[in-house]
Amino acid sequence: MTTSSPLAEREPLAYLTAATAGIRHHTRTTGARPATRGHVDALHAHLTALHTLLGQLTKQCQGERPAQSSHFAAARTRLWQAGEHLHDAFHQAPRTPAPDPDAPQDDTCHQDVDAGPPFVTICLRHLRTSALVRQQTTPADLHSPLHGHARHRAS
Repeated sequence: MTTSSPLAEREPLAYLTAATAGIRHHTRTTGARPATRGHVDALHAHLTALHTLLGQLTKQCQGERPAQSSHFAAARTRLWQAGEHLHDAFHQAPRTPAPDPDAPQDDTCHQDVDAGPPFVTICLRHLRTSALVRQQTTPADLHSPLHGHARHRAS
């Protein structure tokens, strides 16, 4: 049995809490503007990171707590499905036109500009995650709808 220090246990929780607070802040400050490609890309990166974390949690408790592991695996599958939709939404979002080089510049003019081919980043991330999903999940799991609350074995 390994013991860990209270600081080591709090550190990951602090990062997750900060990420959640960042998303909450974003939901309050975005307003009624449509999502830009940058917003969708950042959200896709967040979901992909959560997908990876849930994969690690699934493996960590597989032997000792199979029901909890099963719930983590189901949540990971649903995050993948959400990531698929975000990837598709990214490609449906209009590209932001580049600013006119002769126009006066201010600090905010480059916030929503797609510098270079941004789809390369999101598509590569999506392809890397797709390879993991194909190894960890069956096609039936990926395409099954979730009706109500899924039941998971206790042992």
